Amino acid sequence: MSFEFFIALRYLRKRNLSRFLSFMTAVAIGSVAVGTAALIITYTILDGFERELRGNLIGFSAHIRVGVFRGDVANQDEDIREALTQIGNVQAAGPFVEREAMAITRDEIEGVKVKGLDSLADLSRIRDKIVSGHYQLNPTDGRHSILIGKRLADKLNLGVGDRMLLLGVTDFRDLAAAPKVQCVIRGIYETGMAEYLDDLYVFTALETAQRVFAIPGRISGYDVLCADVSRVEETVDRIQARIGYPYDPRSVFALFNHLFVWIDLQQQLIPVVVGSLIVISVFNVIATLLLFVIEKTQYIGILLAMGASRRNIRRIFVFQGIAIGVIGAGLGALLAFVFSFAQQELRFFSLPQDVYFMTTVPIHMSLEVFIGVSVAGMLLAFLSSFIPAWLAARLNPIRSIRFH
Repeated sequence: MSFEFFIALRYLRKRNLSRFLSFMTAVAIGSVAVGTAALIITYTILDGFERELRGNLIGFSAHIRVGVFRGDVANQDEDIREALTQIGNVQAAGPFVEREAMAITRDEIEGVKVKGLDSLADLSRIRDKIVSGHYQLNPTDGRHSILIGKRLADKLNLGVGDRMLLLGVTDFRDLAAAPKVQCVIRGIYETGMAEYLDDLYVFTALETAQRVFAIPGRISGYDVLCADVSRVEETVDRIQARIGYPYDPRSVFALFNHLFVWIDLQQQLIPVVVGSLIVISVFNVIATLLLFVIEKTQYIGILLAMGASRRNIRRIFVFQGIAIGVIGAGLGALLAFVFSFAQQELRFFSLPQDVYFMTTVPIHMSLEVFIGVSVAGMLLAFLSSFIPAWLAARLNPIRSIRFH
């Protein structure tokens, strides 16, 4: 251990400091810790938001939705599906039917969107979101099956095993003649996105949906899953060139563009605002080290008189800045980890679904974020120590020894 580092640590010990300087040292370390923790927590929450939102939207409609122009329907053609799977970057494709209908129970009538899926080619992740019952699309025991969102189930006071009548509204002038299919609720799903999914969509088998809307053998389009998400837009162009009219392929990012713009805006602005806490901590470190210079002026003069070089004096205060940065950033990273882990496991912070599209604050911990922010905090503390170190090295030994 160099004598500069030894003296720097000795100066930081509480017993070698006045009460005020000891308090200022704690404030400097605390400000670095709070700034580091706040920035790490911000990034983990924003990353969690993006991953949760992307996962729900992509899991609901895959990466690309190959619909039909003006919401029309087309003949279910296996050759089209095969053509889609042969396009570069396309991993899988499955047909679907999607239209508005009326859900009728004993006491309630609610407008819903029915999405019929081929259970053998279902690309959605709805099966992973089941919170009650089980994933079942195909008819069982001669009864049609259906999956509904938890928000819709609560609104209609329904549970697994209850029945729901789907009325395919194809012509409002003659509702009595509209096709009707009675379904049994096999499962209840929850994505946390009440406005877009849980309160609106019901899922059933493709054949059941075709029967509800009286369109046997016809579909609304195909869901397409891509191998590389970064090449989705490029794949959309390839699909359009390959299968052409009447299909209108769109990526999930285009369909829900406003939501992704909202996330991008948060990722750009919030870290800048919260990051100002670390910048504030820089001034606290500078102020603390300047107070060190004032209180230890006589000691600095003695060291210079005993033969210590001005470079040695600079290194003493730089080491003090590094020590404050390392301790503060370490405590901040630990605090951020405890908070993030607790929220990830216990989910004690909830959110209004109608505003944030999810029920709890999402967390995604990344080692890169923890290391990057901690290193940034230590680096800023290190750089902020240069001003006090430079001033300390410029002191006159004789005047410093006589300083009171």
